[in-house]
Amino acid sequence: MTLINKLTLLQNNVSSCTKCDLHKNKTNYVFSRGNPSSKIMIVGEGPGHDEDIAGKPFVGLSGKLLDKALVEAGLNPETDVYVCNIVKCRPPGNRKPTQDESDSCIDYLEEQINIIEPQVILTLGNTATENLINTTFGVTKIHGKSFKRRNSKVIPAYHPSFILRNGGSNSQQYQEFLADIKTAISLVTG
Repeated sequence: MTLINKLTLLQNNVSSCTKCDLHKNKTNYVFSRGNPSSKIMIVGEGPGHDEDIAGKPFVGLSGKLLDKALVEAGLNPETDVYVCNIVKCRPPGNRKPTQDESDSCIDYLEEQINIIEPQVILTLGNTATENLINTTFGVTKIHGKSFKRRNSKVIPAYHPSFILRNGGSNSQQYQEFLADIKTAISLVTG
């Protein structure tokens, strides 16, 4: 079975998921965007309002900032990365997913990782980072560092919404975010 067929089958499974209550208020399941053959996977926590409407992750203001940083780092957001989230349905009010909600959805992300086999996973924010590596430290302490996770390296980074709340692309956090993306790129081999 091809990579695309495997992802399509998984996406079909996600689109009928009722493991937690998040599906009750969603407009769309939000599976992924970008290139599944990419060596870099970007993982956020969950879709917001714009993502829920579009059915794609990181298409709102945070997504625009993410894409801006990717382009500045030399990547094409559509062809050079694969973007997804821990949870596939929007938490009400764009709140952080609960641990139960994350636990209900994590198997889908694990399967995405197994299918895509990224060399590097860039985690955006604490929720994504905590769900993929065993750490008690927040992203502000460990961003830009490399952690081994099976066959991938995980690079924690700030969530773009955090950067937007702290000065946007003119902030020190943005420069650190850009450096973290460049660190992820430097770890891609072949």
